[in-house]
Amino acid sequence: MKQVPIIGVIFTVGVLVLLKVFQDEIPRIDEPITNTLVFLGFVIFGVLYGISKMKKIISRSKDWR
Repeated sequence: MKQVPIIGVIFTVGVLVLLKVFQDEIPRIDEPITNTLVFLGFVIFGVLYGISKMKKIISRSKDWR
């Protein structure tokens, strides 16, 4: 397992702090159907991203042999 570079950790913590500070200014979506569509979009994106990563790993392992 690769170690996470310290700059990545600092950047992530900084982004989370900024999101917390500006939390009240971020507009809220109160319609349930919009929330569902946004959630489904993230799920579909995550699945497609995961599949592409797995294909890349599998192709590397085949090339290795």
